[in-house]
Amino acid sequence: MSDETPTPVVPDADDQPTDVVAHEPALPPALPPQPAERVTFTNKFLLPLLVPIGVAATIIFYVLNVSRIFLASQNALAVTYATIITVLILAGGSALASAPKLRSSSLTLMLGGGFLILLMGGLISIGAASPKGESGPVQCKPVTSKLTIDAGNGSNPLRFTFPNGNSVKAGCVNLTLALTGTHTLQFDSPPASAQFPELSASEKAWAGTLAPGDYKFHCTIPGHEAAGMFADLVVTK
Repeated sequence: MSDETPTPVVPDADDQPTDVVAHEPALPPALPPQPAERVTFTNKFLLPLLVPIGVAATIIFYVLNVSRIFLASQNALAVTYATIITVLILAGGSALASAPKLRSSSLTLMLGGGFLILLMGGLISIGAASPKGESGPVQCKPVTSKLTIDAGNGSNPLRFTFPNGNSVKAGCVNLTLALTGTHTLQFDSPPASAQFPELSASEKAWAGTLAPGDYKFHCTIPGHEAAGMFADLVVTK
């Protein structure tokens, strides 16, 4: 029997089993369940009704005021205004798209300022955008003299006659046309025609200011003046 002690075998480090524990990433805590949105009268009935009305009112407001500005301007100027407004709309849309987190107060201020400028432009241009009506004679007051002229009321239906004479004092003169048949009365001289419109069945009386002088008038119905339906009005001091 040998006295040698056997040498213990030391296992290689590479042969040692290794227990590697994999650490999984921690999961975020679960969020509490969100409560369901409460259905109210405002968001179910009121908002669907008010939103279309507000959009329609905005469109009407925009169209009316821009139309006033266009009507008040000349053709070239209207094109310039249209170009400026189009550029502003595009620039505003681009700014809002690039800043989605814009505060609601800032957005309200910007929109309010734009509407205010548009409203001021529309109000300023109301007079210029209104159609220009032709100016006509305006009756004078108070009446100082009155005269009646008969048209076709004598023996000759194509004559003017004067029941109380053809003379009247200067001043505010009221003329009344007494018609028998279809006739008119139109002054020939510009000073009188500027004071009196054409008298006819639709306008039988008028008051105008006349200075001293002789004023010729005639019937405007075709053929009546040629047949002798004309006369003079004498205005004295």
